Amino acid sequence: MSAPSSAPATAAQSRTAPPVIDHRLLAAIEGGNCVAFVGAGFSAAAGYPHWKQLIVRLAAEGSAGRHPEVFDLVRTLIKSDPAARDLEMAAQLLYDALGEKTFCQRLSRMLSTTELSPAMAQRLKYVRGIPFRAIVTTNFDPLLPGLPPSAAAYRLLLRPRQPASPWREAITRVALGQAGGSDPSAQGDSLIVQLHGHADDARSLVLTRSQYRHRLYGDPAYLTALRSLLATSTVLFLGYSLSDAYLNELRAELVEAFSGGEASADPLAWAVIEGVSPVACRYYATHEGLGVVPYQAGDGGKDHGAFDAILRTLYAQTNPVHRLGMLLQGRRVLWFDPQPANNDLGKALMQAAARESGDARSDLSQRLVEATTLEEAWSHLAGGTPFDLVISHWGHGLYQGEPNGVELLRRVSARRAAGQSVAPVIIFASGSHYAANRRSALNLGAVEFVYCWEDLMARIEATLA
Repeated sequence: MSAPSSAPATAAQSRTAPPVIDHRLLAAIEGGNCVAFVGAGFSAAAGYPHWKQLIVRLAAEGSAGRHPEVFDLVRTLIKSDPAARDLEMAAQLLYDALGEKTFCQRLSRMLSTTELSPAMAQRLKYVRGIPFRAIVTTNFDPLLPGLPPSAAAYRLLLRPRQPASPWREAITRVALGQAGGSDPSAQGDSLIVQLHGHADDARSLVLTRSQYRHRLYGDPAYLTALRSLLATSTVLFLGYSLSDAYLNELRAELVEAFSGGEASADPLAWAVIEGVSPVACRYYATHEGLGVVPYQAGDGGKDHGAFDAILRTLYAQTNPVHRLGMLLQGRRVLWFDPQPANNDLGKALMQAAARESGDARSDLSQRLVEATTLEEAWSHLAGGTPFDLVISHWGHGLYQGEPNGVELLRRVSARRAAGQSVAPVIIFASGSHYAANRRSALNLGAVEFVYCWEDLMARIEATLA
């Protein structure tokens, strides 16, 4: 089971039909209970050295006058075809010889990059735009910066703070091209935990044999947290070869516990893996509790564009911004509010959605019409060109002592009663008496009465669908 490398999708691949994704995996993602488990293969498109190359480069830089015999031993070892255990031992010897500070400085320098390849930039966009409940990774490179393993990280990982809705702060920031906050545990963000630490923090790093042993046995909460994560969440392995013995042991334990010795009905986890036969896929699903999303690498195993195609399909089918953009194609929306600046975020999200979907008419200026008075809004609705959706404020006491929203909905109801077509209306408003106002709006025929951006965007998507 090899991990994906750095080659982007070819032109031929981009013209093929998108991969078919099992509905159960899509449901887990959309339901907010899927956690991405990202391995080294995911970062390959950034051009980072793999494990053996990393040890080779660390050894090639020399001993800086300290313990030259260690570097000679390591160079001799890596001239052959070393096993994973040999590389762990070599890393440990280099760490001892260089010292913590120098070792981490060299490692951090080797994992730094000034510009991402287009393929890697796309992978990051997809994995951060798919509404995973959280992302955990064994990578210590800076591509997915997150919290190191700790009691606080475990608590955040196992006590999810995110709502089920995929419209979340982190995803909307990606859509708007905004940088994320500096705090990876910030409320509203998709949590990222770097299980093996990061390169510039020696205390959190797991690369050498002793560091690996300490993480497994010196931090008793680590395995407990992983076991709980695998037991309570649907995990999707990306760029991960499933070769870690302790992780396989945890998975086997859970498969046996949940199946009672019988064949698994539904996968407990999923994995995107290269070169897996249909027979192996069936075996994994039936006896290992693992649903496999297989793909075939091209160009003699060098082109993993099919891996990116799977990520792209997952993104297209679960990312709410992309889905909204598809629904907005060719649609007209009227937004009524005396204070249009209050809606700048929503308008920006809809513009981003149109761009994201590849809509040739991505400029919404002609299809997203704004009105600041009731009469202006009604003149648009009563005009010749129909709308597909109306978003309106409530506005207490603005029309003959009644809310604007009440009068708008009454006129819409009258128009419908006369057999005339009119767009569905969503009321977007905050303030006191929410329950009573919502009840009034629904009785008058509103699709919904919402007061937060997350609910508004979800309702727009559902209404247009």
